[in-house]
Amino acid sequence: MTMKMRSFCKRSTFVLTGISWLGSLCLAIALCGSPAHAQGTFTAASCNRSDVNAVINGPTHTAVNGDTIVIPPTGSPCTWTSGITISGKGIDITGTGTPNTGGGTTGAGTSNTTIIDNISNPGILFAFTNLNFGQTAKIELLTLSASGAGTNSISGPMEFSGTCTSSGCANFRVDNINFSAGTWESPVSGGLVVMDNVFGVVDHNTVNEATSDASPLVQVNYSSWQGVGNYGDNSFASADTFGTAQTVYIENNSISGIQASQNDVAPPGLNAGGARWVCRFNTVPVLTGSSFCSGHGTAWTGRPRGQRQVESYYNNITVSAGHTCDSVHGMNGGAGIYLSNSISASGGGCNKFVAVDNPMFIKNVAPWGLCSSTNAYNQYPCSATSAYIDQPGSGAGGLLENLTSPVLVSNTTCATAFASSPSTANSCWPNPTPDPIYEAGDVMTAGGLGAPVVIASDGTSTRVLFNRDVYGEVSQAAQTSATSPFNGSSGTGYGTLANRPTSCTAGVGYWATDQGTWNTFNSQEGILYTCNVGGNAWSVYYTPYTYPHPLEAGGTTVTDQPPNPSNLTATVQ
Repeated sequence: MTMKMRSFCKRSTFVLTGISWLGSLCLAIALCGSPAHAQGTFTAASCNRSDVNAVINGPTHTAVNGDTIVIPPTGSPCTWTSGITISGKGIDITGTGTPNTGGGTTGAGTSNTTIIDNISNPGILFAFTNLNFGQTAKIELLTLSASGAGTNSISGPMEFSGTCTSSGCANFRVDNINFSAGTWESPVSGGLVVMDNVFGVVDHNTVNEATSDASPLVQVNYSSWQGVGNYGDNSFASADTFGTAQTVYIENNSISGIQASQNDVAPPGLNAGGARWVCRFNTVPVLTGSSFCSGHGTAWTGRPRGQRQVESYYNNITVSAGHTCDSVHGMNGGAGIYLSNSISASGGGCNKFVAVDNPMFIKNVAPWGLCSSTNAYNQYPCSATSAYIDQPGSGAGGLLENLTSPVLVSNTTCATAFASSPSTANSCWPNPTPDPIYEAGDVMTAGGLGAPVVIASDGTSTRVLFNRDVYGEVSQAAQTSATSPFNGSSGTGYGTLANRPTSCTAGVGYWATDQGTWNTFNSQEGILYTCNVGGNAWSVYYTPYTYPHPLEAGGTTVTDQPPNPSNLTATVQ
């Protein structure tokens, strides 16, 4: 069918072929309207890569901020041999089915759409790039498989990167992805989600790679915190953002056989560094020996700075028979808060809840190196107690920049700022502020425990000290009075606010589990108090961020919808 319509704008005539009169009217209105493109929902013809790309990058539709792109089950499972890049746009890419959302569910819901990743390295199915503050990118409600993919052929099936400013970063959400069990361990060399310079949440996903340790659920990086510098330098020069939206939240996932987090791999073309993240309310049916919510410190991969801060609370972890449990969390740099995690290890228990180590004693790499009379980046003069750059329990310091020989920014000379440093061309120790690690309320529900927190004896334990840099729980038991089991003299305790000690030593912590209104789902609350300088007075130190994460709002069933028409032609006469 061919018909002509006299346009009401610019007196043009549109010739439209292959659609109904009503469709012609709608298209004519769209073509005559304002150049601004309103957001909408667009359904691909099938789950094939070409059809999905056609409603994202054209020719059927070119996506704009706020669009929802529906990938139907038509043709499922669909094998992809090339991926899709979405540049500078915040859109929602979703399959169909019934999602899990909110605080009452864990793991992915039911998806009708399956995509198989057989893309050669870097193997990215969806790459969101050049995201900006104010945009939100989402990938939801899909089953993803790597069946048939080669070993280490996939950096990460989903990647998000953006540019932050002092106002913030773009947001992202990955939810209700069912990663087909046993298909991802060998192919993935990075992480299932690889991100840099974006805030958001990874929630309600299911991963089961239970045979051995595989790449993590999320590779976290903030290489250019607030849009400044590279390699995470400015993240280490900036204040903590505990209990705020300025991080990535990993919550309500079901994770077996892999870590929730790491910070070694960045999206292609970008650099790792400066990681900040939160693990909360996850279920771990099988922990396979490697730490659950962990990251590496500065020097682990060379120039990039390591983990800057981590929060972990109210996770339920199981170490099944046949698997070992050295530590539940690994802390290799920066500041950390670990609260009310529950661990069952009936097969033999765990050696520690938190393992604290300085990576400098594991990997001596340029430009950082070990403490010496010529090394510029560690506290000087060098001794068995002098601090190392970015060591556990340290916070914001001076801003270092440059690739091979980082130099201090905004100080005239290192010698002026930090006396006795063996500085060369303004390279020196950044003199970070103390930023202690707190662990409280973690409980073994089955199996034994060696110690709540262990500081490695490789040289770390003479530099990172208990009751200065690290405060660990004195007991797994909650307070029964104001003096037992935690009396306020050292370490941490937990329980009701009424049982908090009345006297305390400066720096110790108390996790009051009956305080706070941040959990909008149930009664698992808490506020961390620390004892003031001078002792015998408490102040609020940390309140967790709103739970569930606000980006989880609006998780609804997506039904199969007819695809948008793709056989339309329009000519202006």
